[in-house]
Amino acid sequence: MKALQSTPEALEKYARICNDYCEKAQKILQDQDDPSPITNWAREVIVYAKHLGQFEHMLGAAYVVTRDMADCLFDHPRLLLELKETELEILEYIEAQEQHDLEITEDLRDEIAQLKANIQAADEGRWDDIVTDSHLNHDPVEWTKAYEDVIDEADHEAYQHLTDTPRGMGFCFGYWAEKRAALAKRGIDWNSPSRMNPGVMFD
Repeated sequence: MKALQSTPEALEKYARICNDYCEKAQKILQDQDDPSPITNWAREVIVYAKHLGQFEHMLGAAYVVTRDMADCLFDHPRLLLELKETELEILEYIEAQEQHDLEITEDLRDEIAQLKANIQAADEGRWDDIVTDSHLNHDPVEWTKAYEDVIDEADHEAYQHLTDTPRGMGFCFGYWAEKRAALAKRGIDWNSPSRMNPGVMFD
């Protein structure tokens, strides 16, 4: 990425780029398409948001794009942590500007602390110490760096095999099978939500 500029026109352009990335990411998830492009968009949003956060009048825009992109980023706990830490940095700037604390800032600090704890637990193989707010069980391998490093390639390969598969009832099972096979080729033994939650009905 080229050196970022600080003119009003450039700052507005960067904010529009980030909003566009967020909208495209939301559409991908809504349409159940290949999510692998979201990773690079998230990385760019971090860079742009850090730059926008240096300017008081752009703090609101910087916060919105980090928050919205975080809602679209899955299977990348370390990148998500970096994105949320950027979001927190911007919220702290907003608090300083407005001279009062924000309730969402403390909630975000708690979320970041749990992300860090889960990542460390995964790095140390302490699977039972990983805590999430999901009502479903997920394979803890999803928290490992090895998984995070290859998931985009695996997802892209999986969706290449599902090009003509309708997105609807039963699509998740085809996707999980292709994802499991693609991850296995990359040395990751992954169990789908259906394997992790026997007796739960998925559509």
